[in-house]
Amino acid sequence: MKHVDTTPDLFRPAPKARAADPWTSHAAAASMEGPAGEHCRAILGVLWRPMTCYRIATLTGLDHVAVARRMGELRDRNLVRDTGETAPGASGRQCTLWERII
Repeated sequence: MKHVDTTPDLFRPAPKARAADPWTSHAAAASMEGPAGEHCRAILGVLWRPMTCYRIATLTGLDHVAVARRMGELRDRNLVRDTGETAPGASGRQCTLWERII
């Protein structure tokens, strides 16, 4: 009997396209399955103190929008949390400070 690993992959994001979305949205979601996991690993690798998405983007070389998208996924997996504090982002507007839970 073949063993099936049912351990959840903390770095594999859930599909983001909704059933009613156009095929292009489904294609885009599928194209990010591997890269999103790599983004999550990179983010957790630099998140050693509370930081904004902009600071994380600078340290990882990722776009701040990609970082922001992954932060919600990491939060949903209880790997990071919103500190409840803010700091200025690139535009000077206040941004959420994120920290690692694990």
